[in-house]
Amino acid sequence: MSTEPGAATVLPGEPLVTTGLGPTGEPLPPGLHWRPDTRQWVVRSHDLADTVLRDPHIGTALDPERAGIPLPGVADVPSVAQFFELWYHRGANHPTFSRALRRAYAPSAVGEFVDAFVDLATARAAALPPAGDLVAEFIEPFCLDGTFRLMGFPPSRWPALAKIYKIVMYVIRARFRGVLDLPEQTTAAFAAAMRYLRQTVEELTAAPAATPLAACLRTYAEAEGPDPWADVATVAQLLAAGVPQVTTGIGVACHALYGDRALLASARAGGIELTDVAEEAMRLSPPFLGVYGWVTTDCDCLGVRLRPRDAVVVDITAVNLDPDRVPEPTSFCPGRSRSVNITFGKGAHYCLGAASARMQVVAGLAGLVGRRDVHPDVSGFRVTDDGFARAVHALPYRMDVTGGDR
Repeated sequence: MSTEPGAATVLPGEPLVTTGLGPTGEPLPPGLHWRPDTRQWVVRSHDLADTVLRDPHIGTALDPERAGIPLPGVADVPSVAQFFELWYHRGANHPTFSRALRRAYAPSAVGEFVDAFVDLATARAAALPPAGDLVAEFIEPFCLDGTFRLMGFPPSRWPALAKIYKIVMYVIRARFRGVLDLPEQTTAAFAAAMRYLRQTVEELTAAPAATPLAACLRTYAEAEGPDPWADVATVAQLLAAGVPQVTTGIGVACHALYGDRALLASARAGGIELTDVAEEAMRLSPPFLGVYGWVTTDCDCLGVRLRPRDAVVVDITAVNLDPDRVPEPTSFCPGRSRSVNITFGKGAHYCLGAASARMQVVAGLAGLVGRRDVHPDVSGFRVTDDGFARAVHALPYRMDVTGGDR
């Protein structure tokens, strides 16, 4: 599915205005809907989602009718438009590099970072002030620390990289909203961010102790030739597709855990695994709301005639609540099979960062649960969605100076 901002019409928040009839008034198979205002096929059942996420007729091939723009020279700093062109070419649309990157983020490759994630979460939890917002004080800073550690950047670079992340995310979110002309000050900040990110990425790939990501970039450069700005775009894309979603995952999991005293007590007593809590929380509140793609060749894989360039959207929230696949779908039941959860996609469109994301979410929960004097106020939990992804904005907390449970 497409990973380029603006590549597909954004699926707005619920409720969706769709119809059970196709564009010419034909009845549609169960689980398939037609959205006439955006002319999208919307999939809301597990069976059809399985097809979309696995069928070769719906995929991520480069759009043959798309007009690209010139890429930056080695000595140039990419403009915002060139940055997204690099993103487009180096993302899911570059099969060779995509396979190498997927190996770098495989469970076997990222598994060695589990202890590091737990240590970072424990340290962040230990440094919490007496009261505040867990999103700002713990969740997002931990997600950034963990991601920088996974990539291999030295801790001395993390504070500056956190600022770079915020600049890049501002530009990306503007792009999602269709804002292409940015103020001069923002454009200058973005150019400075690109220069700094290039410097740190080049240091990363030159370092003797290579993380899986650094090794991937280095090996690809040795085989295909160096492409430093494409490496920068790759790292920026990984940050944009990882940190916000892990932040949301930890936020919704914290809300579920601390909103149910019995569940919290069971987790602390070892009666339930934090991995199961996190998985169920992200099933009910998936960070991404939709998976987007388009038809590449004529087919009828969804039970209707599909034409090339038809837009197809998998409504992740609806599929995760499909009553034909999930008993009592709106109930919070940790321990459900992962097969009922498509939050991270499936098949060829399975999120390459799924393993590391799950590890980080669980490590974040473990860091908080280990502190019995932290008391989040779940009534102040605030989460929004922009039609593409959910974002957690607030989870107030206070510290109990006695250290006891309440």
